[in-house]
Amino acid sequence: MFFQVLLLLLWSVEGSQCLRILVYNPVSWRSHQFVFRGLIRGLGDKGHLVDFYTPLPMPDPPETVNQVKLHDALEEVLATVDVHEFENCWPLRNMEINYEATSFMIQKTAITGKAFTELLSSNRTYDIVITEFTLWSEPLSYLAHRFDALNVVFTPLLDHPWTNELAGLPDNPSYMMSFQSKTNGKSFAFYERLKNTFKTFSQIFGGHRQLATRGQEIADAIMRYEGWENRPKLSEMARDAALILLNTHPSMSYPYPRAPHVKEVGGMHITEPEPLPKDLQEFMDNSPEGVIYFSLGTNVDAKAQTEQVFDVLVNVFKTVNQKVLWKVGPGMPEVKENTKIKMQTWFPQQDILAHENLVLFITHGGLQSTVEAINYGVPILGMPIWFDQFKDIEFLTSTGMGLRLNFDNITEETLSWSINEIITNPRYREQAKKRQSMFRDRPMKPVDEAIYWIEYVARHGKVLQPASVHLPFYQLYLLDIIGTIIVGLLSTLYLVRKVVRSVSSLCYKNTVQKSKKNQ
Repeated sequence: MFFQVLLLLLWSVEGSQCLRILVYNPVSWRSHQFVFRGLIRGLGDKGHLVDFYTPLPMPDPPETVNQVKLHDALEEVLATVDVHEFENCWPLRNMEINYEATSFMIQKTAITGKAFTELLSSNRTYDIVITEFTLWSEPLSYLAHRFDALNVVFTPLLDHPWTNELAGLPDNPSYMMSFQSKTNGKSFAFYERLKNTFKTFSQIFGGHRQLATRGQEIADAIMRYEGWENRPKLSEMARDAALILLNTHPSMSYPYPRAPHVKEVGGMHITEPEPLPKDLQEFMDNSPEGVIYFSLGTNVDAKAQTEQVFDVLVNVFKTVNQKVLWKVGPGMPEVKENTKIKMQTWFPQQDILAHENLVLFITHGGLQSTVEAINYGVPILGMPIWFDQFKDIEFLTSTGMGLRLNFDNITEETLSWSINEIITNPRYREQAKKRQSMFRDRPMKPVDEAIYWIEYVARHGKVLQPASVHLPFYQLYLLDIIGTIIVGLLSTLYLVRKVVRSVSSLCYKNTVQKSKKNQ
């Protein structure tokens, strides 16, 4: 009996191997950090030793999580970004704006304070390095090279042509929507497919261009450690992920094929609802007609809500039958002498969405807000502003759980009609509840699935990684094969043409000679 217990204990220790994990995420977007926190807490609760480098340390981390504060560059980035430029700018310009923002954060955290340089010069060892993916943070993939660890990347966004390109399974624009597309993704007419193809390949081309030029320059400037001169090119390191975690789920995006090492774990930041603060609880409980919650996320409130838009929102919110919770940015004007509208710079969003009297969520369509709306079965009115928000909102409207308005030309009439349509027509809430059921119907919690796959690659290495990730661009797209076929066809046509002309010329000469003899 003693030996059986001993063997069981040894098996348990082996099966729950403690990993040393470096999580480095200098990106200051609040919503991105909140998703990472769910993963960090899960890893810490399982006993893994985690060093978490972040500009926004989380409160009350698990005992095995060591947090290192990085410089928060968000305000500096937002001061240079025009959020209204995103909707109509060209795909390459859109990518440049995002690249500039993220690369600025990476460089700023590297040169501000000692945390980054001390990390590179340390003698620590790690089994896994986790960094953010998609927003042009590829230079951070060199951390895996520095510590001779497996590279695991996580994207807080929906899948993106550039993400799938680096994963070795490129997008097919005939049916896979670019993140900038604003059309229904179920069926494309010719013109939509033409635009989608242009946007998709613009993003892929732009990604390769930035990776080979600006990305490599940034990496060579800040990622210097012993042996850095002999490391692979950034274009190779960025592809060499053992595991890619996507913040998606079939209930919240179109079903697309995935590479074997790409796993969908959307919803890791979802928590159990907690009691609301007393004032909010009373506000929502005493709302017989329901409550509308309006929030444009954590980054763009003050810059996006111009005076004209603000006046439209106020005038409509004063006339609707429902009460309104309005998340505002610092410096926004207040609506005085109106008990129907409650304005604050922060709300416990998930707890509000979970309240039974919440009837509508007016949102910019950020992915974390989208996930939460689906999880709690709340219909939405989308007002996308930048990046992937257009694709997020387009998907939700295509499922029937909401409507979309263009933020730049919103009017009192369109806003009032949209609110009334969603609240009075039961089909929107029915579709939202259907999505909720799909989202929650899964074999394990998203964070548990993410941790399972991290532990899996720690045990088995890069076994999930397809060979396609190491193929050069021209091989991946069969450009060499297509070129050979085209050259072969052209050569064949040229030879056939030469033979036909030679035979024709010979026949013509014989005909002429016979004519002369007959004369």
